[in-house]
Amino acid sequence: MGAGPRTTGILERIAANFDALWPGGSLRVDVVDPYPPGGGRVWRDDQSARMLMNSRAGDVTMFTDDSVECAGPVTPGPTLSEWAAGPGRRETPVAGVADEARSLAPDSFPSRRLAGAYLAWCFERARAALPPGVEVHDHRAAAVDLADGDDGRQRVTLSDGSFVDADVVVLAQGNIDGSMDAAQRRYAASAARRGGAYLPPCCTADVDLSGFPPGADVIVSGLGLAFVDLMSLLSEERGGRFVRDGAGGLRYEAAGTEPVLWVGSRRGVPYLPKNGLRTRGAEPGPVRFATLENLKAALSEAPDGPDLEAPDLWSLTAKEIGWGYYRELFTGHPDRTATSWDDFARTYAELPWDGPESRELVRRSVPAAGDRLDLDTLRRPLTGRHFASERALGAWMRGHVRGLVDRATRPVHSAWAGAARSLFEAGNQLAELLVSGGDALGPRAERDIERISEFNSFFSSGPPPFRLEQLMALSDVGLVRFLGAGLRIRADEGAGVFVAASDSLADGFRSRYLVEARLAAPDALGGEDRLLRGLIARERATARRPEGTRNVSRLVAREGDYRVTEPSGEPHPRRYALGAFATGGSLGSFSVPGTNSPFFRQNDDVGRRLIRQLRGLAG
Repeated sequence: MGAGPRTTGILERIAANFDALWPGGSLRVDVVDPYPPGGGRVWRDDQSARMLMNSRAGDVTMFTDDSVECAGPVTPGPTLSEWAAGPGRRETPVAGVADEARSLAPDSFPSRRLAGAYLAWCFERARAALPPGVEVHDHRAAAVDLADGDDGRQRVTLSDGSFVDADVVVLAQGNIDGSMDAAQRRYAASAARRGGAYLPPCCTADVDLSGFPPGADVIVSGLGLAFVDLMSLLSEERGGRFVRDGAGGLRYEAAGTEPVLWVGSRRGVPYLPKNGLRTRGAEPGPVRFATLENLKAALSEAPDGPDLEAPDLWSLTAKEIGWGYYRELFTGHPDRTATSWDDFARTYAELPWDGPESRELVRRSVPAAGDRLDLDTLRRPLTGRHFASERALGAWMRGHVRGLVDRATRPVHSAWAGAARSLFEAGNQLAELLVSGGDALGPRAERDIERISEFNSFFSSGPPPFRLEQLMALSDVGLVRFLGAGLRIRADEGAGVFVAASDSLADGFRSRYLVEARLAAPDALGGEDRLLRGLIARERATARRPEGTRNVSRLVAREGDYRVTEPSGEPHPRRYALGAFATGGSLGSFSVPGTNSPFFRQNDDVGRRLIRQLRGLAG
């Protein structure tokens, strides 16, 4: 179920492995999704061209290469930028997408609809690579139910009333719709009664924003990628223009159709912009501290599960980041250090992360305070800061964000590229831990790993730098105002308004309009996916809700083989689940070339399992 990148990747691996594992075999693959195969809903071609990927075209691939350690054969293929330079220019029928493909460079940030065209091409290439005995059928409908037949085969009920019978089912729905908690339901009811508007967590590109009229003051909770989409849709998409001046600065020419966004979040600052710098010194090398073995050991030594602030998973990850940062600083900018990299590295490797001795080593070896890595301040730069007015906070924010753009684009700051590379490698190890740990990790461990992954997103998966320049240009003309960190929202039922308060400002802000600018968390128990809810209600599957959450839950899939786990603890022999909605199955939609991506290794494992199982069932 699902026709997005995960299904595309598994189909490619079935094509690569089929002849070796089932020579002469025959197979029918039914792909069920309301949206076209390849891109699915997120990467569909009917969305605004202003909805961009947060990855560069040269860093996106759906194909294995020599770095991938998998049992199946490596089948190289083009990156997104290589595809755009060839087939993407010739074979893309969507209006405007071919023009974008012709102008795309490896360091460009493609539109999501161009990425969808690439995925559709990848899907068709995988289909064409299947041997003659294997056929693929597309069903443009949603899967709404799944049941066992008397013979063990699986019957899938589709939203159009038809059925698909299959020997094995793979649930790969991707980003399923979430659910609203009690507070969000109150927000929606309040807005409906008083004539305002409320937008709960969702994919911003999927919703109608006409309820936020020109000139309206809109409270926005969230400064991540969903906010960046919202900002673009409520400015450029409404007719405004960003214009470069002669000195390279950016200004915004308003159309008069824009609302005013009053934005804050837990951190109070946007995700770090995507770092495009190249390292000048030595590469960080393989993972040294946040290895899979060390992460597993940290879990086993923490009886109550890991804590982000304790010296375990976070410390290992942070120390890995520091290794990449300082290696680049010492080898790429030796004039800014007081000792050699070898001497620093020897002592750094022996000391606990961020203890008194480690801090003294850094102070002694890196003379300028601005060159020292401070992850706590990076994560929470507004902690302890209070402003007399929104104007004063806005001035601080503009300086802060412009500094972030400089750090992501000026070679003098290339140490941050070293840090990003090390965090990327550590993130792959964390993904491996989540997949290999499965049920044994327990809910608290999974939650804490997700918290570290959230920092990974904040640090490495932010918007293109020019998006933050646009944010500042909108702030300059008063169309974006800042509310700061520790944002809290409540509905004042008597006045019919939403009230925003934060740790950064003494005064709150009131408005009839509220947007929670983030993706909805997956909720297998209470979300909109009828198939998952039905399986759980009939006790043919189980879901796990992390401690301390209200409307977050994931389908439980068994460690190592991804099979759907029933309440008895036994896996269903013919049902698999992979994706953000399932435990241990979310490894992203794309992969960076040359990185031995877990995404490819998992797809290869699943593809080979399916072929062997189906061969056995065929007798």
